Formats: sequence, structure tokens, C-alpha cells
Amino acid sequence: MSARIVIVGAGGHGAVIADALLAAGAEVLGFTDTDSARHGRRVCGLPVLGDDSVLQEHAPESLLLANGIGATGNVAPRRTAQLQLQSAGWRFASVRHPTAIVSPFASMEGGVQLLAASVVQANAQIGTGCIVNTGAVVEHDVVLGVWTHVAPRAVICGDVVIGADSHIGAGAVIRQGLRLGERTIVGAGAVVVADFAGGGLLVGVPARHVERRS
Repeated sequence: MSARIVIVGAGGHGAVIADALLAAGAEVLGFTDTDSARHGRRVCGLPVLGDDSVLQEHAPESLLLANGIGATGNVAPRRTAQLQLQSAGWRFASVRHPTAIVSPFASMEGGVQLLAASVVQANAQIGTGCIVNTGAVVEHDVVLGVWTHVAPRAVICGDVVIGADSHIGAGAVIRQGLRLGERTIVGAGAVVVADFAGGGLLVGVPARHVERRS
């Protein structure tokens, strides 16, 4: 990874992305963040340079961006920020921690983030903007729709299809062969044993659909 990188978002997820990039030997210049209280601080030894306007000091072809905005049940801020910057000509790097285990027979679209000790097995298909977080397992023949977040230690068993904009909570387990529709939210520690049409929250063991609180 030879291009210089700026991370968009200096919160917790941004720090994890910085750690992964540095471990992979990338040249990271620092962060941007919309929260002015973070400007001038250092995260993982790297400066928070200001808001996205500091990118105007660079030509889009001179560096890459990395998406440091987390997604805990709502991917919209993360997705919107990246798409807006891409429309202005910026390119986003994929991120792969050196300890991630990835089959050469898996396929990944742009901007995917594979974090420390994650596992992606043969014939898995990972869509644009997905996060496979710390220690998460994506088994063989799994399909993750775009912008889906598989949280730490979650396990997606073989031949599962998960629709776009979904969130699989920390420590959750998705049984093999299931189909989960777009915008499925699976709570932490849940065990999903049946197909779900999407657009709702699954919690518990076995997981059941519940109404989300506003």
C-alpha cells in the first residue's frame, strides 16, 4: 500500500482503522472529523487535521481516503459521507489488518475493511463498504450486501446471504443457509435460526423480531 492515506472520522472506529493501516505499513497523514473538539488532537499518534475542508489542500489523485466512521445499527452516516466524497473525486482505500485471514478464493469489492483476526473463507462475497470487524468470521459462500457491518466476534455460517445496509451485532451467530433481507439488524449475542425479510431488529436466543425503540 504505497499511497498516502487520510482517515475520515477520528472516533473509535477511526482509531481501529488507523491501527490496521499502520500495521500494514501504510503512510497515514492523519484524520479529518466534523467534530471541531477533536481538531488538533492526536489519535494513535496521528493528528486530527480539521474537517473535510482540509482535503482541498490536496488533489484527489494524490492520496486515498479511508472511512473511519463506525456503524452501530445505522450505516447512513458512514455511507453518506463516503458517497459525497467519492462524488467529488476522492477514492477510498480498502483496509486489511495483517492478522486477517482471507481465502484467495473470496471476492471483495472496493472499500471493504477486514480488521484484526477476522476470517473470510472461500467463495465469500463481500460488498462495497462492508466491515468485517475484530475476530468476526465470514464462512464459505456467504454473501454480504453493500455497507453491511459484521461486528466483533460475530459468526456468519456457510451459505448465508445478508442484504445491504445490515448490522450483525457483536458475538451474534447466523445459522448456515439463511437469507436475511436488507437493513436487518441483529442484536449482540443473538442466534439467528430462520430466514428474515429484513427491515427490522432480531434479538435473543433463538432470535425473534422485535420493534425498535425510537
